Amino acid sequence: MKWWFGLMMGMILYSCKTGKTAFYPYKKFSPQQLQSDYRLFRKILEERHPSLYWYAAKPVIDSAFEEGYLQLKDSLTEQEFRKVLTKVAAQIRCGHTSVRASKKYTKYLDTLKRKDIFPVYIKTWNDTVVVAYNIFKNDSSLVRGALIDSIGGKPVKMVLDSLRSYIPADGGNRIAQDQRLSTGTYFGTLYTWVYGWPKDLRVRFRDSTGMPGERLIRPYRPPVDTSRKHVVASKRKQREPRRKRLQEERSLTIDSSGRFAVMELNSFSEKLKLRSFFRQSFRKLSRQNVQNLVVDLRSNGGGRVSNSNLFMKYLSNRPFKLADSLYAPARRSAYSKYISNDWALKWFMCLATRKKADGRFHFTWYEKHYFRPKKNNHYEGSVYLLSGGNSFSATSLVMGGLKGQQQITILGEPTGGGAYGNSALLIPDVTLPVTNIRFRLPLFRMVRDKNLLKDGQGVQPEIFVLPTIKDIRQGRDYKMEKVKALINKK
Repeated sequence: MKWWFGLMMGMILYSCKTGKTAFYPYKKFSPQQLQSDYRLFRKILEERHPSLYWYAAKPVIDSAFEEGYLQLKDSLTEQEFRKVLTKVAAQIRCGHTSVRASKKYTKYLDTLKRKDIFPVYIKTWNDTVVVAYNIFKNDSSLVRGALIDSIGGKPVKMVLDSLRSYIPADGGNRIAQDQRLSTGTYFGTLYTWVYGWPKDLRVRFRDSTGMPGERLIRPYRPPVDTSRKHVVASKRKQREPRRKRLQEERSLTIDSSGRFAVMELNSFSEKLKLRSFFRQSFRKLSRQNVQNLVVDLRSNGGGRVSNSNLFMKYLSNRPFKLADSLYAPARRSAYSKYISNDWALKWFMCLATRKKADGRFHFTWYEKHYFRPKKNNHYEGSVYLLSGGNSFSATSLVMGGLKGQQQITILGEPTGGGAYGNSALLIPDVTLPVTNIRFRLPLFRMVRDKNLLKDGQGVQPEIFVLPTIKDIRQGRDYKMEKVKALINKK
Protein backbone atom coordinates (compact mmCIF):
# COMPACT_ATOMS: atom_id res chain seq x y z
CA MET A 1 0.00 0.00 0.00
CA LYS A 2 2.90 2.36 0.66
CA TRP A 3 4.04 2.37 -2.95
CA TRP A 4 0.47 3.01 -4.11
CA PHE A 5 0.26 5.97 -1.75
CA GLY A 6 3.61 7.32 -2.99
CA LEU A 7 2.53 6.95 -6.61
CA MET A 8 -0.73 8.82 -6.00
CA MET A 9 1.04 11.67 -4.18
CA GLY A 10 3.56 11.95 -7.01
CA MET A 11 0.76 12.18 -9.58
CA ILE A 12 -1.03 14.84 -7.55
CA LEU A 13 2.13 16.93 -7.17
CA TYR A 14 2.94 16.57 -10.88
CA SER A 15 -0.57 17.60 -11.89
CA CYS A 16 -0.32 20.65 -9.64
CA LYS A 17 3.01 21.57 -11.19
CA THR A 18 1.89 21.12 -14.79
CA GLY A 19 -1.46 22.75 -14.06
CA LYS A 20 0.07 26.18 -13.48
CA THR A 21 -1.47 28.75 -15.77
CA ALA A 22 0.81 30.29 -18.35
CA PHE A 23 1.59 33.96 -18.00
CA TYR A 24 -0.85 36.12 -19.93
CA PRO A 25 0.60 39.59 -20.64
CA TYR A 26 -2.77 41.16 -21.48
CA LYS A 27 -4.40 40.33 -18.17
CA LYS A 28 -6.42 43.25 -16.84
CA PHE A 29 -6.19 44.38 -13.23
CA SER A 30 -9.25 45.97 -11.67
CA PRO A 31 -9.17 49.64 -10.58
CA GLN A 32 -9.23 48.49 -6.95
CA GLN A 33 -6.15 46.29 -7.48
CA LEU A 34 -4.29 49.03 -9.32
CA GLN A 35 -5.15 51.62 -6.68
CA SER A 36 -3.92 49.30 -3.94
CA ASP A 37 -0.51 48.91 -5.60
CA TYR A 38 -0.37 52.60 -6.43
CA ARG A 39 -1.03 53.68 -2.84
CA LEU A 40 1.77 51.40 -1.69
CA PHE A 41 4.06 52.80 -4.40
CA ARG A 42 3.42 56.32 -3.12
CA LYS A 43 3.71 55.47 0.59
CA ILE A 44 7.06 53.72 0.20
CA LEU A 45 8.50 56.60 -1.81
CA GLU A 46 7.25 59.14 0.71
CA GLU A 47 8.65 57.10 3.60
CA ARG A 48 12.09 56.11 2.28
CA HIS A 49 13.14 58.13 -0.76
CA PRO A 50 15.85 60.55 0.42
CA SER A 51 15.32 63.15 -2.32
CA LEU A 52 11.63 63.05 -3.19
CA TYR A 53 11.35 66.84 -3.03
CA TRP A 54 14.94 67.71 -3.99
CA TYR A 55 14.28 69.12 -7.46
CA ALA A 56 10.53 69.75 -7.20
CA ALA A 57 8.54 71.15 -4.28
CA LYS A 58 6.21 68.87 -2.33
CA PRO A 59 3.03 70.34 -3.89
CA VAL A 60 4.41 69.55 -7.37
CA ILE A 61 5.22 65.93 -6.46
CA ASP A 62 1.87 65.54 -4.67
CA SER A 63 0.14 66.81 -7.81
CA ALA A 64 2.03 64.25 -9.91
CA PHE A 65 0.93 61.46 -7.56
CA GLU A 66 -2.70 62.62 -7.70
CA GLU A 67 -2.64 62.91 -11.47
CA GLY A 68 -1.36 59.35 -11.74
CA TYR A 69 -4.03 58.06 -9.35
CA LEU A 70 -6.80 59.63 -11.46
CA GLN A 71 -5.74 57.43 -14.38
CA LEU A 72 -6.72 54.27 -12.49
CA LYS A 73 -10.49 54.44 -12.94
CA ASP A 74 -10.57 51.62 -15.49
CA SER A 75 -8.92 48.22 -15.67
CA LEU A 76 -5.37 48.22 -17.04
CA THR A 77 -2.81 45.64 -18.12
CA GLU A 78 0.58 45.47 -16.41
CA GLN A 79 2.18 47.38 -19.26
CA GLU A 80 -0.44 50.14 -19.14
CA PHE A 81 -0.10 50.47 -15.37
CA ARG A 82 3.68 50.50 -15.63
CA LYS A 83 3.40 53.42 -18.03
CA VAL A 84 1.53 55.41 -15.36
CA LEU A 85 4.10 54.56 -12.66
CA THR A 86 7.04 55.35 -14.95
CA LYS A 87 5.77 58.83 -15.75
CA VAL A 88 5.13 59.62 -12.09
CA ALA A 89 8.56 58.31 -11.01
CA ALA A 90 10.28 60.44 -13.68
CA GLN A 91 8.84 63.58 -12.06
CA ILE A 92 11.07 62.97 -9.02
CA ARG A 93 14.04 63.68 -11.31
CA CYS A 94 16.25 60.99 -9.85
CA GLY A 95 18.23 58.90 -12.30
CA HIS A 96 18.33 55.96 -9.88
CA THR A 97 14.54 55.78 -9.36
CA SER A 98 13.05 53.73 -12.17
CA VAL A 99 10.17 51.32 -12.76
CA ARG A 100 10.65 47.83 -14.20
CA ALA A 101 8.39 45.06 -15.43
CA SER A 102 7.50 42.11 -13.24
CA LYS A 103 9.82 39.11 -13.42
CA LYS A 104 7.16 37.06 -15.22
CA TYR A 105 6.63 39.76 -17.82
CA THR A 106 10.38 40.01 -18.37
CA LYS A 107 10.61 36.25 -18.89
CA TYR A 108 7.67 36.41 -21.28
CA LEU A 109 9.50 39.00 -23.41
CA ASP A 110 12.57 36.76 -23.48
CA THR A 111 10.52 33.87 -24.87
CA LEU A 112 8.98 35.80 -27.75
CA LYS A 113 10.14 34.28 -31.02
CA ARG A 114 9.23 37.30 -33.06
CA LYS A 115 9.38 40.94 -31.99
CA ASP A 116 8.50 44.01 -33.99
CA ILE A 117 11.57 46.26 -34.00
CA PHE A 118 11.59 49.97 -34.75
CA PRO A 119 14.09 49.95 -37.64
CA VAL A 120 15.64 53.42 -37.24
CA TYR A 121 18.25 54.31 -34.60
CA ILE A 122 18.75 58.00 -33.92
CA LYS A 123 21.16 60.53 -32.46
CA THR A 124 19.56 63.53 -30.76
CA TRP A 125 20.86 66.72 -29.14
CA ASN A 126 19.30 70.16 -28.66
CA ASP A 127 16.02 68.93 -30.21
CA THR A 128 17.89 67.83 -33.34
CA VAL A 129 17.20 64.26 -34.47
CA VAL A 130 19.43 62.57 -37.05
CA VAL A 131 19.31 59.02 -38.39
CA ALA A 132 22.26 57.05 -36.99
CA TYR A 133 21.38 53.64 -38.48
CA ASN A 134 18.60 51.98 -40.47
CA ILE A 135 18.07 48.23 -40.25
CA PHE A 136 16.57 48.31 -43.76
CA LYS A 137 19.88 48.77 -45.56
CA ASN A 138 18.22 48.95 -48.98
CA ASP A 139 16.33 52.06 -47.89
CA SER A 140 18.04 54.83 -49.88
CA SER A 141 16.12 57.68 -48.23
CA LEU A 142 16.38 57.34 -44.44
CA VAL A 143 20.14 56.89 -44.40
CA ARG A 144 22.74 57.90 -41.82
CA GLY A 145 22.75 61.67 -41.41
CA ALA A 146 19.19 62.33 -42.61
CA LEU A 147 17.62 65.09 -40.48
CA ILE A 148 14.19 64.08 -39.12
CA ASP A 149 11.54 66.82 -38.86
CA SER A 150 8.44 64.89 -37.77
CA ILE A 151 7.36 61.39 -36.74
CA GLY A 152 3.80 60.15 -36.96
CA GLY A 153 2.53 63.58 -37.93
CA LYS A 154 4.03 65.21 -34.80
CA PRO A 155 6.93 67.70 -34.87
CA VAL A 156 10.07 66.00 -33.64
CA LYS A 157 10.38 68.40 -30.66
CA MET A 158 6.90 67.40 -29.48
CA VAL A 159 7.85 63.72 -29.74
CA LEU A 160 11.09 64.27 -27.79
CA ASP A 161 9.35 66.22 -25.02
CA SER A 162 6.78 63.46 -24.67
CA LEU A 163 9.37 60.68 -24.48
CA ARG A 164 11.60 62.60 -22.05
CA SER A 165 8.71 62.72 -19.57
CA TYR A 166 9.17 58.96 -19.12
CA ILE A 167 12.96 59.02 -18.65
CA PRO A 168 14.30 59.45 -15.09
CA ALA A 169 17.36 61.71 -14.86
CA ASP A 170 19.16 63.55 -12.08
CA GLY A 171 17.58 66.97 -11.90
CA GLY A 172 15.86 66.32 -15.24
CA ASN A 173 19.25 66.36 -16.96
CA ARG A 174 18.49 66.83 -20.66
CA ILE A 175 21.92 65.57 -21.74
CA ALA A 176 21.27 62.26 -19.96
CA GLN A 177 17.80 61.87 -21.45
CA ASP A 178 18.96 62.62 -24.98
CA GLN A 179 21.87 60.19 -24.69
CA ARG A 180 19.49 57.45 -23.55
CA LEU A 181 17.33 58.13 -26.60
CA SER A 182 20.46 57.97 -28.75
CA THR A 183 21.61 54.59 -27.41
CA GLY A 184 20.83 51.57 -29.59
CA THR A 185 17.15 50.67 -29.87
CA TYR A 186 16.09 52.78 -26.87
CA PHE A 187 14.32 55.49 -28.90
CA GLY A 188 12.30 53.04 -30.98
CA THR A 189 11.42 50.86 -27.99
CA LEU A 190 10.22 53.82 -25.93
CA TYR A 191 8.36 55.37 -28.87
CA THR A 192 6.36 52.22 -29.61
CA TRP A 193 5.77 51.66 -25.88
CA VAL A 194 4.28 55.13 -25.50
CA TYR A 195 2.50 55.51 -28.85
CA GLY A 196 2.11 51.92 -30.02
CA TRP A 197 2.50 50.89 -33.67
CA PRO A 198 0.08 53.00 -35.73
CA LYS A 199 -0.95 51.66 -39.12
CA ASP A 200 0.54 54.65 -40.87
CA LEU A 201 3.78 55.84 -39.26
CA ARG A 202 5.23 58.46 -41.55
CA VAL A 203 8.54 60.24 -41.07
CA ARG A 204 9.33 63.59 -42.68
CA PHE A 205 13.01 64.30 -43.14
CA ARG A 206 15.66 66.25 -45.07
CA ASP A 207 18.51 64.52 -46.86
CA SER A 208 22.15 65.61 -47.08
CA THR A 209 21.32 68.23 -49.73
CA GLY A 210 18.48 69.71 -47.67
CA MET A 211 15.76 68.27 -49.91
CA PRO A 212 12.60 67.29 -47.98
CA GLY A 213 11.25 63.78 -48.14
CA GLU A 214 8.69 61.48 -46.54
CA ARG A 215 8.97 57.80 -45.68
CA LEU A 216 6.50 55.25 -44.37
CA ILE A 217 8.11 53.37 -41.48
CA ARG A 218 7.19 49.74 -41.00
CA PRO A 219 8.43 47.47 -38.21
CA TYR A 220 11.30 45.12 -38.84
CA ARG A 221 10.25 41.54 -38.14
CA PRO A 222 13.18 39.14 -37.89
CA PRO A 223 12.55 35.75 -39.50
CA VAL A 224 11.17 33.28 -36.98
CA ASP A 225 14.06 30.83 -37.39
CA THR A 226 16.60 33.48 -36.35
CA SER A 227 15.45 33.11 -32.74
CA ARG A 228 17.25 29.78 -32.57
CA LYS A 229 20.37 31.40 -34.00
CA HIS A 230 20.17 34.09 -31.32
CA VAL A 231 19.92 31.42 -28.63
CA VAL A 232 22.89 29.57 -30.06
CA ALA A 233 24.86 32.80 -30.31
CA SER A 234 23.95 33.66 -26.73
CA LYS A 235 25.11 30.26 -25.48
CA ARG A 236 28.30 30.57 -27.51
CA LYS A 237 28.95 33.97 -25.92
CA GLN A 238 28.48 32.44 -22.46
CA ARG A 239 31.13 29.85 -23.31
CA GLU A 240 33.61 32.52 -24.41
CA PRO A 241 36.61 32.88 -22.12
CA ARG A 242 35.91 35.20 -19.23
CA ARG A 243 39.02 37.12 -20.15
CA LYS A 244 37.57 38.05 -23.54
CA ARG A 245 34.30 39.21 -22.00
CA LEU A 246 36.17 41.32 -19.47
CA GLN A 247 38.20 42.84 -22.30
CA GLU A 248 35.01 44.17 -23.83
CA GLU A 249 34.21 46.10 -20.64
CA ARG A 250 37.66 47.37 -19.69
CA SER A 251 40.86 47.48 -21.68
CA LEU A 252 44.14 49.35 -22.08
CA THR A 253 45.74 49.95 -25.47
CA ILE A 254 49.04 51.76 -25.93
CA ASP A 255 49.41 53.55 -29.25
CA SER A 256 52.19 52.32 -31.54
CA SER A 257 53.86 55.72 -31.23
CA GLY A 258 54.12 55.24 -27.47
CA ARG A 259 52.92 58.81 -26.90
CA PHE A 260 49.51 57.93 -25.47
CA ALA A 261 47.33 55.09 -24.24
CA VAL A 262 43.57 54.63 -24.33
CA MET A 263 41.82 53.03 -21.37
CA GLU A 264 38.25 52.01 -22.13
CA LEU A 265 36.28 51.72 -18.90
CA ASN A 266 32.58 50.96 -19.37
CA SER A 267 31.65 50.19 -15.78
CA PHE A 268 32.81 50.20 -12.16
CA SER A 269 30.99 46.92 -11.53
CA GLU A 270 32.33 44.50 -8.93
CA LYS A 271 32.27 41.71 -11.55
CA LEU A 272 35.03 43.19 -13.69
CA LYS A 273 38.06 42.45 -11.47
CA LEU A 274 38.98 46.10 -11.61
CA ARG A 275 41.42 46.01 -8.72
CA SER A 276 43.85 43.77 -10.62
CA PHE A 277 43.09 45.55 -13.91
CA PHE A 278 44.01 48.95 -12.45
CA ARG A 279 47.13 47.58 -10.78
CA GLN A 280 48.41 45.95 -13.96
CA SER A 281 47.42 48.86 -16.23
CA PHE A 282 49.02 51.63 -14.23
CA ARG A 283 52.15 49.54 -13.65
CA LYS A 284 52.42 49.09 -17.42
CA LEU A 285 51.94 52.82 -18.05
CA SER A 286 54.64 53.61 -15.51
CA ARG A 287 57.17 51.12 -16.90
CA GLN A 288 56.66 52.25 -20.49
CA ASN A 289 56.68 55.92 -19.47
CA VAL A 290 53.47 56.77 -21.38
CA GLN A 291 52.96 60.51 -20.97
CA ASN A 292 49.33 60.83 -22.09
CA LEU A 293 46.36 58.74 -20.98
CA VAL A 294 42.88 58.92 -22.54
CA VAL A 295 40.18 57.34 -20.37
CA ASP A 296 36.94 56.68 -22.26
CA LEU A 297 34.10 56.96 -19.71
CA ARG A 298 31.33 57.80 -22.18
CA SER A 299 29.51 54.50 -21.66
CA ASN A 300 30.27 54.12 -17.95
CA GLY A 301 26.98 54.15 -16.05
CA GLY A 302 28.64 53.69 -12.65
CA GLY A 303 28.92 50.74 -10.28
CA ARG A 304 30.80 50.16 -7.04
CA VAL A 305 31.94 53.30 -5.24
CA SER A 306 34.93 51.35 -3.89
CA ASN A 307 36.08 50.76 -7.49
CA SER A 308 35.58 54.36 -8.58
CA ASN A 309 37.49 55.56 -5.49
CA LEU A 310 40.33 53.16 -6.29
CA PHE A 311 40.50 54.48 -9.84
CA MET A 312 40.72 58.06 -8.55
CA LYS A 313 43.62 57.12 -6.25
CA TYR A 314 45.77 56.38 -9.31
CA LEU A 315 45.03 59.78 -10.89
CA SER A 316 44.31 62.34 -8.19
CA ASN A 317 47.18 64.55 -7.01
CA ARG A 318 45.50 65.34 -3.69
CA PRO A 319 43.44 63.58 -0.99
CA PHE A 320 39.71 63.48 -1.73
CA LYS A 321 36.38 62.72 -0.05
CA LEU A 322 33.50 60.76 -1.50
CA ALA A 323 30.95 63.39 -0.45
CA ASP A 324 30.34 66.29 1.90
CA SER A 325 27.17 64.64 3.19
CA LEU A 326 25.62 61.18 2.85
CA TYR A 327 22.44 60.36 4.71
CA ALA A 328 19.15 58.46 4.72
CA PRO A 329 15.78 59.67 6.03
CA ALA A 330 15.09 56.37 7.85
CA ARG A 331 16.66 53.05 8.79
CA ARG A 332 13.51 50.95 8.89
CA SER A 333 10.37 50.65 6.83
CA ALA A 334 6.78 49.84 7.65
CA TYR A 335 6.72 48.10 4.26
CA SER A 336 9.80 45.95 4.75
CA LYS A 337 8.28 42.81 3.22
CA TYR A 338 8.05 44.46 -0.19
CA ILE A 339 11.69 45.66 -0.20
CA SER A 340 14.31 43.15 -1.32
CA ASN A 341 16.84 42.16 1.38
CA ASP A 342 15.50 44.83 3.70
CA TRP A 343 16.55 42.89 6.79
CA ALA A 344 20.20 43.02 5.70
CA LEU A 345 19.92 46.69 4.72
CA LYS A 346 18.43 47.50 8.11
CA TRP A 347 21.34 45.88 9.96
CA PHE A 348 23.88 47.58 7.73
CA MET A 349 22.34 50.99 8.28
CA CYS A 350 22.15 50.46 12.03
CA LEU A 351 25.87 49.69 12.10
CA ALA A 352 27.08 52.26 9.55
CA THR A 353 24.89 55.33 10.17
CA ARG A 354 24.35 57.69 13.06
CA LYS A 355 21.38 59.94 13.72
CA LYS A 356 22.28 63.63 13.85
CA ALA A 357 20.48 66.76 15.00
CA ASP A 358 18.76 67.14 11.63
CA GLY A 359 16.92 63.87 12.27
CA ARG A 360 18.66 62.08 9.41
CA PHE A 361 20.87 59.02 9.55
CA HIS A 362 24.35 60.00 8.35
CA PHE A 363 27.07 57.73 6.99
CA THR A 364 29.66 59.69 8.94
CA TRP A 365 32.68 57.62 7.88
CA TYR A 366 32.28 58.63 4.25
CA GLU A 367 31.48 62.21 5.23
CA LYS A 368 34.77 62.58 7.13
CA HIS A 369 37.20 60.16 5.47
CA TYR A 370 39.79 61.40 2.97
CA PHE A 371 41.21 58.91 0.48
CA ARG A 372 44.90 59.34 -0.27
CA PRO A 373 46.45 58.99 -3.74
CA LYS A 374 48.40 55.84 -4.54
CA LYS A 375 52.16 55.97 -4.09
CA ASN A 376 53.02 53.00 -6.27
CA ASN A 377 52.40 53.48 -9.99
CA HIS A 378 50.49 56.72 -9.47
CA TYR A 379 50.00 58.22 -12.93
CA GLU A 380 51.94 61.46 -13.36
CA GLY A 381 51.25 62.23 -17.03
CA SER A 382 48.44 64.16 -18.71
CA VAL A 383 44.97 62.61 -18.40
CA TYR A 384 42.03 63.18 -20.74
CA LEU A 385 38.63 61.98 -19.51
CA LEU A 386 36.04 61.49 -22.27
CA SER A 387 32.59 62.37 -20.97
CA GLY A 388 29.00 62.09 -22.21
CA GLY A 389 25.37 61.68 -21.24
CA ASN A 390 25.83 58.02 -20.29
CA SER A 391 28.58 58.95 -17.79
CA PHE A 392 26.44 58.46 -14.72
CA SER A 393 26.39 57.77 -10.98
CA ALA A 394 29.88 56.81 -9.72
CA THR A 395 31.37 58.08 -12.98
CA SER A 396 30.01 61.56 -12.26
CA LEU A 397 31.67 61.36 -8.83
CA VAL A 398 34.97 60.56 -10.55
CA MET A 399 34.62 63.44 -13.01
CA GLY A 400 33.64 65.88 -10.29
CA GLY A 401 36.40 64.76 -7.93
CA LEU A 402 39.15 65.01 -10.55
CA LYS A 403 37.98 68.17 -12.30
CA GLY A 404 40.22 71.18 -11.86
CA GLN A 405 43.45 69.27 -11.22
CA GLN A 406 46.28 70.56 -13.36
CA GLN A 407 47.14 67.39 -15.26
CA ILE A 408 43.50 66.34 -15.89
CA THR A 409 41.24 67.53 -18.72
CA ILE A 410 37.58 66.56 -19.11
CA LEU A 411 36.54 66.54 -22.75
CA GLY A 412 33.20 65.95 -24.49
CA GLU A 413 29.71 66.65 -23.17
CA PRO A 414 28.45 67.17 -19.58
CA THR A 415 27.91 63.99 -17.57
CA GLY A 416 24.46 62.47 -17.28
CA GLY A 417 24.84 62.24 -13.51
CA GLY A 418 24.36 65.34 -11.36
CA ALA A 419 27.46 67.33 -10.42
CA TYR A 420 26.00 68.46 -7.09
CA GLY A 421 25.07 64.95 -6.00
CA ASN A 422 22.64 62.09 -6.42
CA SER A 423 20.51 59.55 -4.58
CA ALA A 424 22.14 56.15 -4.60
CA LEU A 425 24.65 53.99 -2.66
CA LEU A 426 22.07 51.35 -1.65
CA ILE A 427 19.30 50.75 -4.21
CA PRO A 428 17.03 47.78 -3.44
CA ASP A 429 14.13 46.65 -5.62
CA VAL A 430 10.58 47.06 -4.36
CA THR A 431 7.94 44.62 -5.65
CA LEU A 432 4.29 45.70 -5.65
CA PRO A 433 2.23 42.73 -4.37
CA VAL A 434 -0.69 42.67 -6.83
CA THR A 435 0.91 43.43 -10.22
CA ASN A 436 4.45 42.37 -9.18
CA ILE A 437 5.83 45.45 -10.95
CA ARG A 438 9.20 46.48 -9.51
CA PHE A 439 10.82 49.83 -8.90
CA ARG A 440 14.29 50.86 -7.72
CA LEU A 441 14.45 52.70 -4.41
CA PRO A 442 17.66 54.63 -3.55
CA LEU A 443 18.10 54.92 0.22
CA PHE A 444 20.83 57.59 0.56
CA ARG A 445 21.17 61.17 -0.57
CA MET A 446 24.72 62.09 -1.52
CA VAL A 447 25.88 65.71 -1.79
CA ARG A 448 29.27 65.51 -3.46
CA ASP A 449 30.19 69.17 -3.19
CA LYS A 450 27.99 71.46 -1.09
CA ASN A 451 29.60 74.55 -2.68
CA LEU A 452 28.15 73.76 -6.12
CA LEU A 453 24.80 74.98 -7.37
CA LYS A 454 22.01 72.40 -7.08
CA ASP A 455 20.71 72.83 -10.62
CA GLY A 456 20.62 69.24 -11.82
CA GLN A 457 23.35 69.80 -14.37
CA GLY A 458 26.12 67.29 -14.94
CA VAL A 459 29.84 67.82 -14.48
CA GLN A 460 30.84 70.31 -17.18
CA PRO A 461 33.85 69.50 -19.38
CA GLU A 462 36.73 71.92 -19.79
CA ILE A 463 36.65 71.28 -23.54
CA PHE A 464 33.19 70.92 -25.08
CA VAL A 465 33.03 68.57 -28.07
CA LEU A 466 29.47 68.37 -29.37
CA PRO A 467 28.09 66.36 -32.29
CA THR A 468 27.27 67.80 -35.69
CA ILE A 469 25.13 66.40 -38.47
CA LYS A 470 28.26 66.05 -40.57
CA ASP A 471 29.94 63.97 -37.85
CA ILE A 472 26.96 61.61 -37.67
CA ARG A 473 26.73 61.38 -41.44
CA GLN A 474 30.39 60.40 -41.68
CA GLY A 475 30.25 58.03 -38.69
CA ARG A 476 33.15 59.79 -36.98
CA ASP A 477 34.24 59.36 -33.37
CA TYR A 478 34.63 63.10 -33.08
CA LYS A 479 35.53 63.12 -29.37
CA MET A 480 38.36 60.63 -29.78
CA GLU A 481 39.59 62.48 -32.85
CA LYS A 482 39.65 65.73 -30.87
CA VAL A 483 41.66 64.33 -27.98
CA LYS A 484 44.19 62.69 -30.32
CA ALA A 485 44.61 66.00 -32.13
CA LEU A 486 45.30 67.73 -28.81
CA ILE A 487 47.93 65.15 -27.89
CA ASN A 488 49.63 65.34 -31.29
CA LYS A 489 49.63 69.13 -31.15
CA LYS A 490 51.23 69.09 -27.69
